Amino acid sequence: MPDVNSIRTYREQVGLSQEELGQRIGVTRQTIAAWEAGDRAPALVQLAKIAKQLNVSIELLLNLEADEETEQSKVSLLFRADEPSALTSTLRAALTDKAMNYAIIEQLLNELPSLPEQRPWTGYDEYIVEEVAKEVRVWLGVGELAPLGDVLALLEAKGLKIILYPLPESISGFSAYTDTLGTVIVINQHHPTERKFFTALHELAHLIFHRKEYKTGLEPLTPSRNRKDPREKAADHLAGALSLSEDIIRKELHAYRNRWLPEPLLADLKCRYGVSMRTIIRRAEQIGIISQKQMGQQLGILNKKYPKVEEPVLPAPLCLTRLERLVYLALIREEITASRAAEVLGDTLAKVRDELDRWMEEETV
Repeated sequence: MPDVNSIRTYREQVGLSQEELGQRIGVTRQTIAAWEAGDRAPALVQLAKIAKQLNVSIELLLNLEADEETEQSKVSLLFRADEPSALTSTLRAALTDKAMNYAIIEQLLNELPSLPEQRPWTGYDEYIVEEVAKEVRVWLGVGELAPLGDVLALLEAKGLKIILYPLPESISGFSAYTDTLGTVIVINQHHPTERKFFTALHELAHLIFHRKEYKTGLEPLTPSRNRKDPREKAADHLAGALSLSEDIIRKELHAYRNRWLPEPLLADLKCRYGVSMRTIIRRAEQIGIISQKQMGQQLGILNKKYPKVEEPVLPAPLCLTRLERLVYLALIREEITASRAAEVLGDTLAKVRDELDRWMEEETV
């Protein structure tokens, strides 16, 4: 809820009457009066328009304090993390801010957030995971034999919010959601491309199977980072099955049944399907192409040869993120200011203006 006095205060500071402000944002004088009296509350998209006309931030209109308790209550994101200790109160607040900014841009452009369909489950069964993977691939609009391509763009096309953020090396990512803001998946921006893709799908799996375990920032999270934990096994398995369906594995590796998988083959599959060579080996074992013993031997060799980053290194996707695209569309439509765009994107004002000039030049051409 906005602070009822703040709208009137900032309106009067810029010398606008209720009627003039109403005309600028497309509502009546009576509506402005009702907002300022506290009888009604503007929607988030309307509040963003008011902030733009009064040349103030939405935070000022909401009269938010900068303390941790208020930051947490601003949006009650429900979080889940494999390493709960890494999800500090400061990090929760920062991610909540980013999710809220993303949601504001969505509403300005009438974009709808999304949540995947739930399949509540705390166990692990390989057959069930493979069947769910087929259903999720259909939801994503991908055939059983097709590569997923840019996984982050694919998920964002379904209305999920993907946020790249600098996290400790040992942390791959987190996920959160609310019914109104939809899905938020946070991924370590420093990790290799194939690991970012796998992390996004791993968190998607938790959102599908374990959404009841997500909690507000004020509630303790239960640790689950244990390879033997059935929840983690299910999430890892689903991420792999989405990246490489059973049909893909059988098509690509049927000639190598019970044979050693040569590294050039693994490297080729990695480049074509955007997955790590380790994931390919694990999927081959899950589908029965190779034995568990061979899987362990091949993983051991890869771990020794590539202790940190596998080669070949996959290039980062070149396309804009969904948030970048929406922000520049909002700028072109003059729904937000360049300074606000820089704040939302975490870029410099100069970079945002240069990119906007490039967009405008190409649009003119």
